[in-house]
Amino acid sequence: MLLLISAMNMLNAQPAEAKTTTHELEDGAEKAAMGASIAVVPLTIPLLTGPATMSTVVIYAEKAKTVFQLGTLVGYGVIVALATALCFSMAQPIARALGKTGINVMTRLMGLILAALAVEVMSDGLTKLFPVLGH
Repeated sequence: MLLLISAMNMLNAQPAEAKTTTHELEDGAEKAAMGASIAVVPLTIPLLTGPATMSTVVIYAEKAKTVFQLGTLVGYGVIVALATALCFSMAQPIARALGKTGINVMTRLMGLILAALAVEVMSDGLTKLFPVLGH
């Protein structure tokens, strides 16, 4: 449900706002007091190292019969890590190129994709909880 709420906020191009604690206010954290916007990318956590990724690696590691097959599996992990690091390192130049309008468009597009994923996950969960819904 939280995933769907985040998706709806992204569709409205409303970034997550920083939450200010009373301790931060007492310390004179002026930026935190102003409620500065922070970047939250909800897709990175479940898609990079979520339960599905870990389960997939465990399943393929169990099926691997030789050291070469295990090495190949580790190699895939290294390739994915390098691609991810490249994407993260290019985030600032891409943001500059897109500008504020482009970032808003991308935020809404990613919100649409996230909403579709959230509905699919909720639908699968309800179908498994109530099998009669799948018929």
